[in-house]
Amino acid sequence: MKNENRMKHMDTAPRGRAFKVTVSELYQREITVYESEMKEATPEEALRMVENWWQDSQIELNTADFQGVEYSAEEITEETEGGE
Repeated sequence: MKNENRMKHMDTAPRGRAFKVTVSELYQREITVYESEMKEATPEEALRMVENWWQDSQIELNTADFQGVEYSAEEITEETEGGE
């Protein structure tokens, strides 16, 4: 029902001021990387390894990792419309 109400407004031509709202979710997990897993024991190497694991889908963040949500809004004007 919520989606139906939200979609109804799209049937009519929009009018008046417009706002762009951004929803940002934060998921966070600490990963321990041991020296024996790295080529060289540095924070940069540990970071690189975890980035690779995440890109290879070896790390999947889920609801247990959810830390919060933020909302921000700005009015869409002629200046902001073309700047995206």
